[in-house]
Amino acid sequence: MPQWPMRVAMLYGPAGPRRPWDWCRAAATAADVVEIVAVPALTLPPLPVLPHAGRDPDQPHLYQVAVLTGGGPVADRITAGRVEGVLRFEAAECGRIDVLHAHSPGARPDLPWLSRTTRIPYVLSEDDPGCLAQRRTARLYRHAAAVMTVSDSLLARVGELGLPGRHRLVPHPVDPAALPPVPARARIHQDPVRVAITEDWDVLAPAFAVAHAKDPRLRLQIIRDSSELPSVQSRIRQLGIAAATVLTPARSRPETIHELAHADLFAAPGAGGNFCIPALDALSCGTQVVGTRTGALPDLVGHDAGILVPPADPHAFALALVEAAAGLPRHSRAALAERTRRRYGPSAVGARLAAVYAEASGRV
Repeated sequence: MPQWPMRVAMLYGPAGPRRPWDWCRAAATAADVVEIVAVPALTLPPLPVLPHAGRDPDQPHLYQVAVLTGGGPVADRITAGRVEGVLRFEAAECGRIDVLHAHSPGARPDLPWLSRTTRIPYVLSEDDPGCLAQRRTARLYRHAAAVMTVSDSLLARVGELGLPGRHRLVPHPVDPAALPPVPARARIHQDPVRVAITEDWDVLAPAFAVAHAKDPRLRLQIIRDSSELPSVQSRIRQLGIAAATVLTPARSRPETIHELAHADLFAAPGAGGNFCIPALDALSCGTQVVGTRTGALPDLVGHDAGILVPPADPHAFALALVEAAAGLPRHSRAALAERTRRRYGPSAVGARLAAVYAEASGRV
């Protein structure tokens, strides 16, 4: 391993994650992290020598770059040039950047050009198999020093498609600082049983109706942005489950995590194959998951963190909800939370990132 600190530039926005704080925390255990976020308009004070880039005065390694929109490839190249300017500015102040770390979906198509121009290798975090068939994805993979898939199933899918590049497994990290304390003990009485859901609630509704008829303790908690709740309320009335449903507004991830920590079960009924971050958050709070055998859920849930059923089978999902609710008194929330935080915490994921960064930069 290198004897001097590795330096990594975390690239994100506007199409990618708003701020991949979990990734930044994990990367910070292995390297000095510089954040460069693409934004429609600067909200940070502009740099005197780079008018299209801003820097946070309180976090001097956090930069913004104004995106030039509406110009197609030409605009993309100009924006990439602005990112290049920030990289050179940071290197002049604090030393050369060793690796660029971008995220897919949302990685900029001009990333290979940026890497060639700056002579800095880049790595990609991949968490959405829905983008794998796109030609742009293959090009990004081909020129990447490494592609880090967040689950075993996604790693296998990348291999099946024959996509180019070095493929590595690096699970999506979780930041314990963003989580509530590990629960000290389980609830004595499970009445009502709160089943929280953040996405695909309309997919869950038929299964929940069947499950509620079998176990009237069940309550469905739909966690959505407050602007969406009126339309949700109208729909659940049509489905006949309004009396057993609670609508909870949550505008931010911390608010959602708070609700997941106080739920009894988390439902993930979708058939999509992407990484389910709310499921990871729920498990990190000690909340079991009832979901489908799709995407990363088999890797996350395993054999003792919930129940998984085949997708598109409402009856099986209903029975799984009833079974999971019946088993709650025997469930140790603290053990599940501690195990999940240990496996996906910054130190564990950071160790994997350190190996990938060192391999990508040649500093091994």
